[in-house]
Amino acid sequence: MEAIGTSQWTTVYSRHRGADGNGGYFCALVDEKKVPDVMSRDSWDLMIGNGLPGFSQSYGGKKPVTKYHRFGGHDGIEPLVLVRSFHGLKADYIELLEEFRHLLNLYYDKHNDRYLRFDDSGGEEVVAEVSRDSVRIKTRPLRQFLGVRGMCLAVFFDSVAFSSAGVDDVAPAMREQSVTRPDLRYSFHIGDRTLGDRPFSRLLGKRLVTPLPIEECGIWPYEEKPKPHIEFIIGLDKDGKEVSHTCDPEKLANFFGKNAGAPHYLTPVVFRREVLRKYYDNPEKYEVDDGYLHCAGLWALRLDNHSEDRVTVFLGDLGQSLGHEEQLHWRSCNIPPLGDGKDISETTRRRAFDAEFADPTAPELVFKSALASFQEQWEKRFGWHLVRPVREEDIHVFKKLHVPTTKSMVEFEDQLLGLTKLLVDSLNDKEIAKALGGALPDEKSIAKLERFLMGKNYPSTKRDIDLLRLLQEGRSSIAAHRKGDSFKKVAEKLGLATQTPQDVFSTLLRGAIEMLEDLTAFFLAPAAE
Repeated sequence: MEAIGTSQWTTVYSRHRGADGNGGYFCALVDEKKVPDVMSRDSWDLMIGNGLPGFSQSYGGKKPVTKYHRFGGHDGIEPLVLVRSFHGLKADYIELLEEFRHLLNLYYDKHNDRYLRFDDSGGEEVVAEVSRDSVRIKTRPLRQFLGVRGMCLAVFFDSVAFSSAGVDDVAPAMREQSVTRPDLRYSFHIGDRTLGDRPFSRLLGKRLVTPLPIEECGIWPYEEKPKPHIEFIIGLDKDGKEVSHTCDPEKLANFFGKNAGAPHYLTPVVFRREVLRKYYDNPEKYEVDDGYLHCAGLWALRLDNHSEDRVTVFLGDLGQSLGHEEQLHWRSCNIPPLGDGKDISETTRRRAFDAEFADPTAPELVFKSALASFQEQWEKRFGWHLVRPVREEDIHVFKKLHVPTTKSMVEFEDQLLGLTKLLVDSLNDKEIAKALGGALPDEKSIAKLERFLMGKNYPSTKRDIDLLRLLQEGRSSIAAHRKGDSFKKVAEKLGLATQTPQDVFSTLLRGAIEMLEDLTAFFLAPAAE
């Protein structure tokens, strides 16, 4: 009982019934003026299923007086949990008060029966968990809501337990107990057979959960104070020691004389490429694009992702675009500048400093652009797709495709599977067969494509078909339950015996880019028929 409203989670609804007893929890929002009255008795002030809108009638004169009640006529008391019942016609279900959900902007995760809220960095927090027989809410968000409403929450409890022991087996002083405090009151009673044919005990009462000050509600204009900006490595001193500086844009220099002597807003900060792994692995929330990292509609970070061995971000952009938690993530992958003149790629240099247009150069970015362009042009020219665009449910495969950020074979295999899905599994088997006038017995997609390209006298047929078959072999060997000699042979073909997974995958992407560009030039050039 003492833990109610003071631990991390607060149970606001539950019910159980069994052979050895029954009981439950429920709750009600209580106007602060109503608190002394509510805490003057042990009994519940709102019963499960009550608190819904309705009418009342009174007969103070000749005509009845009808009045509408938003919360069922319980003045100063409102429901937080609404138990909806449809008399067996439909399944009962539980709702949380709409105002609570809307004020905290909670998202209902229907697959897991829980409510989430998101911070400015895109991080999610589970605020409430709902099941058929239980509702629990994280205590701090609950008390923040109470602070906004200027109300308390009374959590009611009632528990009956049956026992084979007799009343006489319990010391008289233990048979009747009660506590009366401003924030807690209950009565405990041991009886003989009033509630059944066995001795029983009953605990009945309520606990008051108080609001936080409205200044701590975390909602504008009472947002929590921002956490300090992180320092990042920006160079080395003459002794080779790391030099760090805050990424706070207000403490950086600019081209107009601000903070003279401080590092410039556009100071390049270098990171290991694995800093992006977190974002590639969660394509539902993040998207790594040409020169940008997006977190849904919350934030976007300008970055230089055109190098194969590093990622570079301007110091001021780290502070301007990222929240504290994201800054910590990036700091964990921060390294000193490599000093080889390549910390800023040629693409970024032309875009940011020379105000020139520049195409992306990173293999995964070039491949994605080439694939999308090829699919669009082929469909426009011929009315069907040679390589079908991914379905909406598979868009994550396209978004997360990248040169592995580490030497991990797990990451390499995952990317190889993705590339195979985009190029081999997406071949339009049906339309290719139609263009051929029909398929041969047991003819697979790649074989159909080979026959189609040869029939058109496409000069790079062997090169491109070999690439697709290599991807297919690689995917098949990875999917095997146990990797044996077949995987070793494919690994040798891929070049994994002498090259890193990153280099091998970059080579595969460049081969795919070359294939798409040559197919475009041969079939889709303006002069082509």
